Amino acid sequence: MFFLIVISELNQLGMGEEYIYLWKNIGAHLIGIIILIFLSFFWDYRRVTLNMVYFIYGILLVILLICFFLQKRWLNLGFISIQPSEFIKPLFVFLISLTVTKEASLYLSLKTLGKLILLITVPLILIAPFDLDYAFIMGGMFIFFILFLGIPKKVLIGLGILSILLSLIIVPLGWSKLKPYQKGRILGYLYPEKYSQTWGYQLNQSLIAIGSGGLVGQGFKKGWSTKLHYLPAKRTDLAFAVWAETWGFLGVSLFLFLYGFLVYYAIKISEVAKDLVGKYLSLGVALVLFWQAFFNIGGVIGLLPMTSIPLPFISYGGSITISTYILISLVFNVAFRRTFFK
Repeated sequence: MFFLIVISELNQLGMGEEYIYLWKNIGAHLIGIIILIFLSFFWDYRRVTLNMVYFIYGILLVILLICFFLQKRWLNLGFISIQPSEFIKPLFVFLISLTVTKEASLYLSLKTLGKLILLITVPLILIAPFDLDYAFIMGGMFIFFILFLGIPKKVLIGLGILSILLSLIIVPLGWSKLKPYQKGRILGYLYPEKYSQTWGYQLNQSLIAIGSGGLVGQGFKKGWSTKLHYLPAKRTDLAFAVWAETWGFLGVSLFLFLYGFLVYYAIKISEVAKDLVGKYLSLGVALVLFWQAFFNIGGVIGLLPMTSIPLPFISYGGSITISTYILISLVFNVAFRRTFFK
């Protein structure tokens, strides 16, 4: 993880002369590390109850309601701005893990399944008006997690058929309700050459930057797309393209290896955890880290439409950084309680 932090700061430092972003990024990592140490060593995940999770859920729901009425993704507190939607990830991982563990049978009952889907859907509905792609992907990500943990085959088939039927109704209706920039992201993905100067501009510039990186990259602070500001959202959504342009295929391979090892570590801890809650928590963190990278990098390289899903350790942002450390602390907590603590 130390090397991923170095990559994060190195990438922000190489983007330009605005060092304010670098210092803010360092500050977010320092806060995240403090939280990581506290949650890993001085807190026991086994003492968390569903009532505690519901209490935090209620607080976060109130905050999301405030953002909903203000129609803003960020909540400005004066000295700091936070993106509350980022913190639903560790909350949902805990909520699902504890709820599934309480089930007496091998499979989730329809009542429990419906309850979980409702609890996940409500906050995402509040996020959707100003961050639709984020809400949609988060919903799919955590419903996949629930299905992965134990759904009877008949229920799974029924949900699949229901999803197809709903898609046939919702997709045409939803397309007419999408905002121009939301439609543009899809059109830019489907027809990148046709919309190269409009909706496909981000994708084209991203591909140019990645391609110009070659094998070893253009070098630190030498990437033309980055230096000349051709890359929009270079510190956030397209930060991976900056890294690829700067350090090339070898640099990308290094990052993917380190990031992949972190996901692998979470999966291994899930396999050796002593209790079901620990197993599910670690597995949930692994899935969240994997899907975030999949959707961000997939959008940057044109495999998927562009989304607002940030890439941990690469994308700039205090909320994404701190929420990532909270997720990782869950894995470390499970690991340390298995090895060092009773």
